[in-house]
Amino acid sequence: MTDLYLARAWADVRTPAEAEHSACALQETRSPRDFFGVDETVPYVVRVRERGGRCMLTLTPAPARSASVAACEEQLR
Repeated sequence: MTDLYLARAWADVRTPAEAEHSACALQETRSPRDFFGVDETVPYVVRVRERGGRCMLTLTPAPARSASVAACEEQLR
């Protein structure tokens, strides 16, 4: 079931992850390049592992939304 956490915002999966696994180990990773902006306030899950029955999640800051992407999303609503 932990694959359901992959590629989702940490805020969306935190409660179910903690309910399913009493303690999840968290790691943070970052790209060595800063070509694309990131949103530091929105970590999301990029890797899910289980070792010894313990859930291990790797988080990274979400890509920043550009103004053009935000405008397109608004038009689609």
